[in-house]
Amino acid sequence: MKTDRKKHFKAQFEKYYPVLCHIAHGYVSDPDDCEDIVQDLFVSVWNHAKDQLPDEELGAYLKTAVRNNSISFLRQRQRMAIVSIDDKYIAVSGKPEDEEPGTDYESLLEHVLAALPPKCRDVFMMSKLQKMKYKEIAEALGISEKTVENHIGKAFRIIRNYSAKHPFTLLLLPQLIKTSLWILR
Repeated sequence: MKTDRKKHFKAQFEKYYPVLCHIAHGYVSDPDDCEDIVQDLFVSVWNHAKDQLPDEELGAYLKTAVRNNSISFLRQRQRMAIVSIDDKYIAVSGKPEDEEPGTDYESLLEHVLAALPPKCRDVFMMSKLQKMKYKEIAEALGISEKTVENHIGKAFRIIRNYSAKHPFTLLLLPQLIKTSLWILR
């Protein structure tokens, strides 16, 4: 019986492997990564005895699984890229003399903040850069705490939209805020 399962699995592998690699290639550009994704999927199919499914169900399962695994692969790769960039910036102290040449955090921060309306920018800077509490900001500006919350929410929406157009900004935003404390002094 085990040899029959191996023959059946081999036939399924040969039938679906090229199709699944093609599907994976629609998500992941590197052919070697596509092959790894498909091979890992077949190992999982063997280990969980999914190869015993009827042929139509197996085909649908494999196509869905390779799509999901490709997306997971891309998410994992993106997370690793962000982590490696964050690790790099942990070593930066935030003082201009320690920064890499060509990195102008001050102008980048100015561009991000320039995208905010004036009142919203003031509230955001007081909250995030000067570390003031909402109540303190509300008292200082003569507005309600709810208005402060609304301004912060609006600032984050605008920054999110700005970052969508300028993705590198999103990666540098934590460093911008750290550096801005030094710049604003």
